[in-house]
Amino acid sequence: LVALRGRSGGTFVAEAPPLAQETDAPPLGHEARAVLDYRVVVETGATVLATERADDDDLNGLDVLTEKMSTALGASFEVYRRADVRFHIGLAEACHSPRLVVAMTEVQGQMSDLIHRIAHPDEVLTRSNAQHKRLVTLLRRGDTGRAVRLMREHCEGTEHILAALMPDW
Repeated sequence: LVALRGRSGGTFVAEAPPLAQETDAPPLGHEARAVLDYRVVVETGATVLATERADDDDLNGLDVLTEKMSTALGASFEVYRRADVRFHIGLAEACHSPRLVVAMTEVQGQMSDLIHRIAHPDEVLTRSNAQHKRLVTLLRRGDTGRAVRLMREHCEGTEHILAALMPDW
């Protein structure tokens, strides 16, 4: 199935399975696993430090980005994705660690290559953004354990979808 957005969008049967189509993107495999592993480490580590270090300005900025993602639902995946990337980089910025911001920026760029390979139904994006909102709540409470578990669950959502494209995992 192929999902197309916009006025003439909808869900249609593809002429060929997505992996059978020619693409400039390299095949998925062990490198994708390495990117996903790197993401888990950076995202969960950033969550720990953000729980300890984030101030009200940091958290309010994350709230603004979750609202941007909410308004982008059903309209534009690209707008949603930009706010999503900005949210994750904002999480690293909330740690007040320039090196962590660099690492998060790097991992988000690598994730973008993977994320563009998968479908983005609004139901998945709504669930993902609900996790973002819960994460900000947990950061405000200083609940490191629950925040880290939620971030791990958030990362696993993408891993699960990508794993379906890579049966050799």
